[in-house]
Amino acid sequence: MKENVYRLLDIAVRTWGPRVDEAALAFEARWTRNALKFHNPQLAEQFEAQLERYRRSLVVGTASEVDAEGARLCRAYAQITAELQAAGVFDDAYQIGRDPKSGLTIAVGPKPCCGRVHELFGGAVQWFSPDEVATIIAMDERFRALANVKRVFPGAEINQVNEWASVAGG
Repeated sequence: MKENVYRLLDIAVRTWGPRVDEAALAFEARWTRNALKFHNPQLAEQFEAQLERYRRSLVVGTASEVDAEGARLCRAYAQITAELQAAGVFDDAYQIGRDPKSGLTIAVGPKPCCGRVHELFGGAVQWFSPDEVATIIAMDERFRALANVKRVFPGAEINQVNEWASVAGG
C-alpha cells in the first residue's frame, strides 16, 4: 500500500502537475474561462467537468486514474486553446492602459499573461500584476487619496493630473 501512495504522489506531483501547468499556460496567457463560456458554453461545461475529474482524481483516485485524468485535462486545454484561437476570440486575461501624454503603456493581469503581452506589444510595455498595482497605490498617500476619490465616485476615471498637491490636499 505504501508503494501505491508514493507512486500516486510521484505521478501527481512530478508528472501531471507540471504538464497540466504547461498546458494551462497556453490558454491562461490569453483568455479567462469566461471567454470560453461566452464563446462556446457547451465546450466550457465539458472543460469544467474534466477539470473537476482531474482534481477529484488527485484527492481520491488511484495512480492510473490520476494518469488518465491528467492526460485528458492536457488534451482539454489544447482543445479549448485551439478553439478560441481559430475563432479569433480576443484575449481577455489582461488589460492594456496607455497614458497619451507620456506614451507609457502598461498591462495588468496575472503572471501567465506577461509573455503574451510582450509578444504583442514589445518590450516597451510594462506588465504589472493586480497585486503590484494595489501595492503601488498603498505605498503613497497621494495614490491612496486617489483611491478614496474612486471609492466615493465609483466609475470615475483619472484623465489628467495637474498637481499632486491639490489631490492630496497639500
